[in-house]
Amino acid sequence: MTKTKIIVKWLMPVVVLLVGGVIQLATQANEHSVEQTQKQLHHLKQSVNAATQKNNLILDDKQPNIAKATKRLNELYALDWTIATQKEFDNKAKAMTPLVSQDVVKSSLDFKPDTDRMMTQTGVIMVFDHMVLMPTSASDTNVTGKVVAFVKSHYEGKPEALTRFVYNISFNPKSNTVTQLDRIGTFQLQSDSSVL
Repeated sequence: MTKTKIIVKWLMPVVVLLVGGVIQLATQANEHSVEQTQKQLHHLKQSVNAATQKNNLILDDKQPNIAKATKRLNELYALDWTIATQKEFDNKAKAMTPLVSQDVVKSSLDFKPDTDRMMTQTGVIMVFDHMVLMPTSASDTNVTGKVVAFVKSHYEGKPEALTRFVYNISFNPKSNTVTQLDRIGTFQLQSDSSVL
């Protein structure tokens, strides 16, 4: 064996150990960096949540009738759009009636009976997810605006779908009842995929 081959034979394990050590140090540094980033994100999320809660409290204090309308509408939509069976669909109007005026019971689509038995025919299960109220006016006697109610639905193991129902609403803070509940359609988000 030549001298060069002997040197290479002895240096190879040393080089492998050095490269392994460098890789291990780089991995540890990367793990530490990821851990630090996760901690920073966690603290940032806590700060955002705290600021949101503070803003919500300020809004509740400054606009109590909007806060009251939001609470009542959340209760109403939870009854209206959380449906797993035909029986629940048939009984929802009775459960919602104390939350609304008699005009709403008479005129709103959400109070119409399901004569086609759509729940039985389709087997769809619906769950109210959340809603967004966009007030257009607020006084001591009336809050008006638009609502987008987000409803998740699925059936027979198919992927879950999200439907956004749009309403014109009015709310009477004194009687704590919804006085207008006009479903005007669904909201669909259109986008150009080349921008995304």
